[in-house]
Amino acid sequence: MAFSDGIRPRCLLIGNSRWHWAEQRGPSHWIYQHEAAVPEAFDQPIDLLAWAAVGPVPDHFRLQTSRRLRLAEIPLQGIPNWLGIDRALAGWGAWRASAHPVGVMVVDAGTVLSLTRISETGHFSGGLLAAGYGLQLRAMGAATAGLEAVSALVLESDKREPFPLETQAAMRCGALQSLVGLITQAQAQCPWPIWLCGGDAPQLLPLLQQKLGVEVLHAPNLVMEAMVELIS
Repeated sequence: MAFSDGIRPRCLLIGNSRWHWAEQRGPSHWIYQHEAAVPEAFDQPIDLLAWAAVGPVPDHFRLQTSRRLRLAEIPLQGIPNWLGIDRALAGWGAWRASAHPVGVMVVDAGTVLSLTRISETGHFSGGLLAAGYGLQLRAMGAATAGLEAVSALVLESDKREPFPLETQAAMRCGALQSLVGLITQAQAQCPWPIWLCGGDAPQLLPLLQQKLGVEVLHAPNLVMEAMVELIS
């Protein structure tokens, strides 16, 4: 496929903490990037095929209303009008790709951890929301006098000690285990296949595999792959 003047078609999801891009490199080849919000990206010539948002939308001429993907365009059944379009895209993408004769449970480990159930017939079937890993750490640092901001990077020593002696390690392990517990309890009540995406997915994946003993499908580009498929 030829691209005029070197301009490659793109799709964009504006998230709460990051921007998520899909860039077309060939007739059926796309690459995906997840990066901090950078409005300067619009300074370069791009062909924005479609965009959606769950986070703050900058005022920029490239974000044309006619190309904004809306919740009503996601082909899931029973979507409530308050559902985030990222959850709808991820749920539809997992359901479309699933070969299981049951529903799917999508865990998007972002700023907020969202758990979204999609039934085997493609119906939205509720879910759960909780403060994400990084958000929990920031909240503990901001809301208490005795705890300071802590890096979200999980150290090897954190993995070896279930009850850390050091405060920052205890914060990291506690935040991660709270999310693992939520997902584990949800899966016990609804044993559907789990699709995991979001920025904190790599931190949660080994813990979930160890705890659940079931397959966890890590799909880091799930939302953007669904958007690309939808507009294609």
